[in-house]
Amino acid sequence: MNSIILAMLLALGGQPVLPGDTAHTPEAPPRRRLVVVDAGHGGRDPGARGPGGTREKDVTLSVARQLAAILREDPSLEVRMTRDRDTLIALHDRARLANRWRDEGQPALFISVHCNANPSRGEKGFETYFLAEARTADAQRVEAFENASVQYEEAPVGGPMAFILTDLRQNQHLRESSDWAQLVQDRLRQVHPGPNRGVKQAGFAVLRGTFMPAVLVEIGFVSNPAEERLLNEGETQRQMATQLARAVHDFFARPQAVASTR
Repeated sequence: MNSIILAMLLALGGQPVLPGDTAHTPEAPPRRRLVVVDAGHGGRDPGARGPGGTREKDVTLSVARQLAAILREDPSLEVRMTRDRDTLIALHDRARLANRWRDEGQPALFISVHCNANPSRGEKGFETYFLAEARTADAQRVEAFENASVQYEEAPVGGPMAFILTDLRQNQHLRESSDWAQLVQDRLRQVHPGPNRGVKQAGFAVLRGTFMPAVLVEIGFVSNPAEERLLNEGETQRQMATQLARAVHDFFARPQAVASTR
């Protein structure tokens, strides 16, 4: 009888489960990792202006678009942009968008692209920030400048308790954000001719409330005439976007890159 049943199953194309066999359950496809790309400023907020008239918002949008396009070539990534055109998005809304796009437990990264500025036109170079209290006068200056965008926005909804809960939740990602910032610096220094100004920390509003490793990168000083010209070059923008994309892959390739699932 058993031989008859076996012959019938084989004739129908079935695969009999024999003693000692275990049924094969197809594995679920790996979850895509989320990367949120944020182009600084936009709309009626131009950001910094260079001596040649360059607007920060235009450079950041161009680099962010190229970065997103490169990342989208990787099918293992889900790529979102907080803005993909010249429009104003409130700083606090950028974090809310990032959190809304992230599924429960999904590994995720946030990167905000900016250009630096200084009253001294001699300042140059690149630096990357993660969210923590500013430790230097220069970090406080950059923080104040980038946070000045709130003048174009309505006050965010919330109170002291909401702020405390957000702060506690973000502390889970403090070390990962610091590591993420260092990876960005390591990649940019391969193509950026300016000095490597290192990883720094400051209380940027655009990073506050992002429940994932998050950084803000200043890709150069638009206030420096030489770097202003550099930031406007299509090839330079492409190289920077490429290196930022490689930094994303560096982060997810780390042995401990089970990005927080909480």
